[in-house]
Amino acid sequence: MPVVRTITLGPGDSTGWHYHPGRVDVVVLAGTLTRTLHDGRVEVSRAGDCLVEHAGPGYVHVGHNHGSVPVVLVARYEAPAGRPLAVCVPVPGWSRSGAGRRAD
Repeated sequence: MPVVRTITLGPGDSTGWHYHPGRVDVVVLAGTLTRTLHDGRVEVSRAGDCLVEHAGPGYVHVGHNHGSVPVVLVARYEAPAGRPLAVCVPVPGWSRSGAGRRAD
């Protein structure tokens, strides 16, 4: 059964490196979210944008709020029964991004 959460990242906050056991569909309601993905790509999403986070440890990523206003997200998780919504992982060795606050 899907789980829907509202997530707020204050200025300077980070999700920490993590992956999701199930697909996550996200809508950015406010602010600008900067994500570094498993392959080193950086994606910037602004208010009104939608994004998908794919499932599994092959899709680690981190989200940052580099702006001066809160980033507000609505996330719909397709979490398998008995699994967490997110799994925290160490910062990848290739990444120069620091790990901030851990994922929920």
